[in-house]
Amino acid sequence: MNETENFLYFFIAIIILIIITFYAVLAIFLNNFNKKVNGTPTVMAWIPFANVYLLGKLTFNKDAGYGLIALFLLSGTLRLTFDKTTIVLSLPNVLQVILGAVFAGTFIATLIYGVQKYTNLDNKKHNKKIKK
Repeated sequence: MNETENFLYFFIAIIILIIITFYAVLAIFLNNFNKKVNGTPTVMAWIPFANVYLLGKLTFNKDAGYGLIALFLLSGTLRLTFDKTTIVLSLPNVLQVILGAVFAGTFIATLIYGVQKYTNLDNKKHNKKIKK
């Protein structure tokens, strides 16, 4: 192997570790957020797609969760293969790119607002303890 391949493998490994770390931190956050809002932990925080729905639901409402899932699914392509027949379900590429960007922006904005809401819930609980 040459140096370029070694660097590429190292770079890919670092990217994969960052993604796994982000996923775990998001799942732990959503689990704690659900404990604060509903009083119980949830497995949905660790399940792909379900955690996106859970973020929208906890931050706003169920409709926001469904909207995030819809944006995520519409920005992708689904390929179904049966024997030698392949069915491709997708929107035009330009529309997929636009919806993908809208999903990414909406997801990040919802996550930021969710963290803020979580912090406010924590502060309200702390302030109630101080007043007692």
